Amino acid sequence: MKIKVLFFALPLFLAYSCGEEPRLKNKNGAINYTQVDYHVAKVESFEEVITVPGKTMPFEEVKIYSEVNGRVKKIHFEEGNKVKKGQLLVTVDTDILQAERKKLKVDLALAEKDKSRKQTLLESEAGTQEAFEQAESKVNSLKAQIQSLDVQINKGRILAPFNGRVGLREISEGAFITTNDLITVLAQTDQLKVDFSIAQRYAHKVKNGQKVTLRPPSDSLNPTPVNATVYATSPIINQNTQMLNVRAKIENSSGIVAGGFVNVDYNLGEIPNSISVPTEGIVSVIDGQIVWVFDNGKAKQKKVNIGNRSKDKVQVFGDLEANDTIVLTGLLGMREGMSIKAKNEVK
Repeated sequence: MKIKVLFFALPLFLAYSCGEEPRLKNKNGAINYTQVDYHVAKVESFEEVITVPGKTMPFEEVKIYSEVNGRVKKIHFEEGNKVKKGQLLVTVDTDILQAERKKLKVDLALAEKDKSRKQTLLESEAGTQEAFEQAESKVNSLKAQIQSLDVQINKGRILAPFNGRVGLREISEGAFITTNDLITVLAQTDQLKVDFSIAQRYAHKVKNGQKVTLRPPSDSLNPTPVNATVYATSPIINQNTQMLNVRAKIENSSGIVAGGFVNVDYNLGEIPNSISVPTEGIVSVIDGQIVWVFDNGKAKQKKVNIGNRSKDKVQVFGDLEANDTIVLTGLLGMREGMSIKAKNEVK
């Protein structure tokens, strides 16, 4: 039995001793090359594009509350409809305030007559300066009270602060509401904005007027990318996240729902004299990343460090050199010294 094992192992030993892998040859003795797609590394400008999550929002949004307590007399809007700035939304009953105003107007008329009489007495030296000043003070006090009531009465007419679309109403006619009761939400959805954050190391590259591309989720009704323009940034780095908060105006918001999430592709410009490879050519190993390259028809690994990323390429540093031919397919079974043959070039 031992003799059989030795004879079986002998061809393998001879094959390896001659520097050849028996599995790389077919039955006719020809080498079986593994055909792979490849990419030739070049020194070129690298388009630095980062992708971060963003959240879309109405360009303007406000929660509508009443500024006075009272019974809802009339609701003047339909849920989900558009309204214009200054349009009447809700009327709150101010009958009690109106009645109080009428009473104050009567008191004011009497106070003005009393003031006029005391002024006449003062001019004829039959009255005192003190009596006249008291009458004048009462007139001014009543006028101030009426003015205050007018403000309260006007607050019973709740108006839209800007053009937009109202949401669902949270009240009903006849209900008594306070200043803490939400009436509805008004949002300006004809134009949207998007908020996102980028890493601190990119903060110096962010400028107002730069364009970004928004990609809605693939399962959305309209996954077509749209453009947005950066118009504001936070003056400081967020201390909790070490990120810079950025806001952009969406140029065409059709098909995008406010309050949803999008992927934001931010082109930060070009980096000259860089070597980049397709993302699929990077292989992660225990101590970092490598790429497989052609070396006289054999596979050879080179260690690389990852830099910036674009949509389909990665900037690399390390052992990789310009004009190295990088293997892109068959990487799962790739090993050092394996015989490989170029198939399709990927630009």
